[in-house]
Amino acid sequence: MNPLNFPIKHTFAFSFTLIFAMLGLWGCGSTPATPAPASWSKSKVLATNEDHPSKILVDDAFIYYVTGGTVASQNEGTNNIKRIALENGEVSVLVKGGQQIPDTVLALDEQFVYWSDGGNILRVPKVGGPSEVIVAGAPMPAEMLVDDEHIYWLIWGGENAPPRPVMFASKQGGQAKPLTDPESAPNGLNLDGDAVVWITPGGIRTVPKSGGAATFVYANPTPKQGMSGLIQDAENFYFAQMTAQGPIALMRLTKNTKTLTQLAPTINWTFDFLADNAYIYYFAEEKGGGSFGPIVLQKVAKQGGAPIAIDKGSAGWVKYVALDQTHLYFTDIDQVYALNK
Repeated sequence: MNPLNFPIKHTFAFSFTLIFAMLGLWGCGSTPATPAPASWSKSKVLATNEDHPSKILVDDAFIYYVTGGTVASQNEGTNNIKRIALENGEVSVLVKGGQQIPDTVLALDEQFVYWSDGGNILRVPKVGGPSEVIVAGAPMPAEMLVDDEHIYWLIWGGENAPPRPVMFASKQGGQAKPLTDPESAPNGLNLDGDAVVWITPGGIRTVPKSGGAATFVYANPTPKQGMSGLIQDAENFYFAQMTAQGPIALMRLTKNTKTLTQLAPTINWTFDFLADNAYIYYFAEEKGGGSFGPIVLQKVAKQGGAPIAIDKGSAGWVKYVALDQTHLYFTDIDQVYALNK
């Protein structure tokens, strides 16, 4: 899904870097190349030799993440949902994918981890045990959230995908139902009290959880400068938006006054970004690094100020991030990391 029609720079950065290195194209002159700085040197490795770890969430006891995602991974037995105990760092398999390939989508409540195999939504007890199908016939959830009664999700869409509705179903099991009419490139799913909120290139949209017509919370006054990605707190929305000058910026929109403020001049909109009480945490390209250069994990105060770089490393397979009171957690091509906030 590419709701802004921006160039996707980093998804395959690792592969291109590896190819160029194998061909000897780095430092091919007579002067020895300067060794690259260590990748993610300020972060602690929690798990290594993982098979393309992706979607990651955390609660007060465990970090949960998806591995694998391919037929090759299926043959190797690495299509799994795994967890890391915060208490002692023990890594274990919560869901052994087997013939089912877990998608890069997870949701948590007090008792269960909710996941998808691409055609169904399932749940597994956090304490371990077999998974059960909760919603059959739920193809390709791209984002998923739960509240006390329902599961809400967006359907994955590729480039130029047709409009598609916001979906929901009972957590106790049942039929997948549309909550809205089809929406254009919906993403950034949020729950806000009694409402479901998401973003499209045309603005921020909402619908009551009980159903009804979807309406604009904020209509984008410059539709050619698309909007994507959405997080929120009690007072503000935060999202990525193309600027008139071209770069994609991190924006803040106050809920009450609809005042729009730029918080950071650049953000990689294809990667997750999250907020705590004080900061927004996000990824951005390193200035001068080029399309396949390092990316920087940064934070910027919600009230504004200069962005602060907290670590940087290879862009290969980086996308997903989770957050608790003390740490950020993220993944790359084969490792899971923790970084003090």
